[in-house]
Amino acid sequence: MMSRIPDELRYKSPESLVVGIGAYSAALASIMGSVAMAFDQIHDGPEPDIGGGYPRVLDNLKRVFFVVSDDMSAAEALRCHQAIWNWVEKLSCAGDQHDLVFIFILPATASKEYEDALAVGLCVPEIVPATTGHAVWRSSGTLLGLLDLVTATRPMDLLPLMARRTVDAKRLALARLRVVIMQNDYAVIREAAQAVLDAFHSAEYHLDLFCRPPSHRHGNLLREWLHADVTGPVTHDWCATGRNQIADWLIGDYK
Repeated sequence: MMSRIPDELRYKSPESLVVGIGAYSAALASIMGSVAMAFDQIHDGPEPDIGGGYPRVLDNLKRVFFVVSDDMSAAEALRCHQAIWNWVEKLSCAGDQHDLVFIFILPATASKEYEDALAVGLCVPEIVPATTGHAVWRSSGTLLGLLDLVTATRPMDLLPLMARRTVDAKRLALARLRVVIMQNDYAVIREAAQAVLDAFHSAEYHLDLFCRPPSHRHGNLLREWLHADVTGPVTHDWCATGRNQIADWLIGDYK
């Protein structure tokens, strides 16, 4: 179910948006004079007006602070990132060309691997504020440091990320697998499965980022299938399993 657009957005188009739950999100929104929204509000997109259109209440939006919860996986964070952009695309006249500073605020205990996973989702080797339009901050940092990071982050629209996705080796390998699994050429299927493993070499856990919720469970099923398909004999049963399950395991657009 789509979410009702908060009245706060209709009264005044904000320059900042805080997405998250808990005391930190509430305090940051209060300090920044921002509109605050919870993850559940963001997830399914904004509800259109009666006529089917959308009010352009995010035209003045300059920055988003996404406060990641302690129990949120990187796959969930990336889905929420995409959902936030969905709101911007619908509620801004500029759509996917709306320039935005996007700050991931991670829990103080978040690992470097978590940040690396976000970079994979953004199709970059690492998240560099000056070149990616995104930045990563820890909730244990100071407000002054956060504001300095906002200043150092170059506003960017969604088009560079969309362009990176079209040439991303991981996405291309997964897309090819989805196509060839529907064929009956076992050799081609094995080749495509091996190409996926090669694309995720030494970091197969990143397959979770491209799987439907529950992402880790589906990622495990996909990993098991890939390895059985590549290291063992290619059987009709294994091909049938892939053909029947790939669409359930994988996100269709890999956003």
